Amino acid sequence: MNKTKLSKAIQAAFSSGQTYEQYFAMNTLMAKEGRTTGVQKPSYIEYTKLSAARMRRWNKVYKPTASFLDTIKSKAQPGEKWLVFSETWCGDAAHNLPFIAKWASHAGIDLRIILRDEHPDLMDEFLTNGGRSIPKFVRLNHEFTVLGSWGPRPSLLMEAHAEWKNRPEFNYKEWVLFAQDWYNKDKGAVIENDFEALMD
Repeated sequence: MNKTKLSKAIQAAFSSGQTYEQYFAMNTLMAKEGRTTGVQKPSYIEYTKLSAARMRRWNKVYKPTASFLDTIKSKAQPGEKWLVFSETWCGDAAHNLPFIAKWASHAGIDLRIILRDEHPDLMDEFLTNGGRSIPKFVRLNHEFTVLGSWGPRPSLLMEAHAEWKNRPEFNYKEWVLFAQDWYNKDKGAVIENDFEALMD
């Protein structure tokens, strides 16, 4: 897409997106009902249940410092907006969305979440190594022009994932356990650093 077409597509998607509160409520309901976004695969349903629990936990325990929150607020442009591609079954989204939502709320930034599989053409404008990896965060100005993007996971975990994927014996289930442990130990520190740089 050219710049003008992309901005219009983003604006349309943004207007149909969910707030974090709406997304969290949807995820929670789907987990209770044994459903998921996208294809109703048993594994995706189980991941959606895990996502609901992880977001609920981070909503309660994640406490960014006042100085960090003020830094994000001071770097935000007037009328800035944030858009995130996600799905309820996405483990990385469950860990990172609660952080992003708290920052947006403090800074007065309008945040919307859209489902990746409902916006394939737009998602293809924000690929990671050729893939539709999520969550994918897009920073926008007041005219819906892209200022930058981030995702699908904190930079140091991205490096770890690349190293794991290069192993001949790569095991996805073992990776998921490693990533879960990493997020629990990191407590949002790396993504905070990533976003400070992204907001410059």
